[in-house]
Amino acid sequence: MSLTIRLTGTGGAQLVPVFGCDCPACRRARVDEAHRRRPCSAVVKFNNAVTLLDAGLPDLMTQWPAGSFQQFLLTHYHMDHVQGLFPLRWGVGEPIAVY
Repeated sequence: MSLTIRLTGTGGAQLVPVFGCDCPACRRARVDEAHRRRPCSAVVKFNNAVTLLDAGLPDLMTQWPAGSFQQFLLTHYHMDHVQGLFPLRWGVGEPIAVY
């Protein structure tokens, strides 16, 4: 058995940098991408199954090609956890389970 978890977003709903904020953390995030906090999301690989845990990334389609995930697991239905799913509703191909 093989399990890997890769965090792809660890920010809250406001993200970092926060729009209009001039605190040290937000200033640093504006100049150094490594300090930016994206919407909540993680890729979980268990054996041959790949699950996206929360779909908060708005650029989900540009991050991974079609067929990358067998399922989505949503922790709750807040916009910063589901917004990446909206553009997929017009996709073609096999359905993807959402839990």
